Amino acid sequence: MTEADSPIDAVQPYRDHLVDWDRRLEREAPFFQRAFSSVGAQRVLDCACGTGRHVCLFARWGIDAVGSDDSPSAVEAARRHAREAGAAVRFEVADFRRLPETFPQPFDAVICTGGLPLAGSPDGIREAIASMHDVLRPDGLLVVQCLNFETVPEGRIVLHGLRSGEVGGREVLLLKLLRKIRRRCDVMTLVLEKQAGEWTPIEAHDQVWAVRPDELEGMLTDAGLGRIQRYGDYEPSPFDPAASPSLILVARKAKE
Repeated sequence: MTEADSPIDAVQPYRDHLVDWDRRLEREAPFFQRAFSSVGAQRVLDCACGTGRHVCLFARWGIDAVGSDDSPSAVEAARRHAREAGAAVRFEVADFRRLPETFPQPFDAVICTGGLPLAGSPDGIREAIASMHDVLRPDGLLVVQCLNFETVPEGRIVLHGLRSGEVGGREVLLLKLLRKIRRRCDVMTLVLEKQAGEWTPIEAHDQVWAVRPDELEGMLTDAGLGRIQRYGDYEPSPFDPAASPSLILVARKAKE
C-alpha cells in the first residue's frame, strides 16, 4: 500500500469480489434514475466511489460520470474495472472534503454512498458536505447514504455483514463487526482466507462518526441545501429510525 492508502484497502479486493454487484445495481438503479431525471442530470460525480461500479452504471445511461476516492488503490481498481467494462469514465484521487481543488467545473448531481461517516467527526462531515455543495451547479442534486446508526445498539459488538465465496480459487469468509460507543463507531472488517487447509486472517479497522438523522439534515441545511427528503432504503421506503437499514437524504442546492 502507498502512504495515502488506508488500512481498509487490504480487505477491499475481497469485499468487492464478494458483493453481488449485478443484483445490487439492479436494485438501486431505479432510485438513481428517478433522482437524476428530476434535475435533468447529464454530469454526475460519485465521491468516495470505491471501485467505481455506480460510475460505470451511470455511464451506460449516457451520463458524463466521474468518480473520486481518497484511496489510490481503490481508484486504480475502479479504472481497471472501467477498462474491462469498456466504460469511458474518469476517476480521480480526491478527498471528498476538498473536491473543488480537483473539480473546478460544476456537476448536475453528486452522490456519496456509504462513505460520509468515514470523515470521522462532525466537523469532517460538515467539510465534506460543504465541498459537495460547492461542486454542484445551482439547483443541483445531492444524494448521501449511510448506515442508520440508530439501529446499532450501544456498547455491543454487532455482526453487520457476513459474506462467503471464492476469490482467486480460495474459500473466503468476510465479516463486518460494529461497536458503537456514544457517537463513535468502531468498524472491524475481518477476512478469513483458506489456504492449504488453514484459515488466514486479514483485518482492517476504522472509526466512523455515528451521525444521526436530524444532525445530518441540519448539516445539509447549514451548507445551503434544501428540499430535503429522507428515505430508509432504495425502494424508496419512508425512513424509520428503529428499523430502516439506511439513512438516505436527497437534497437540492439553492438556485442563484
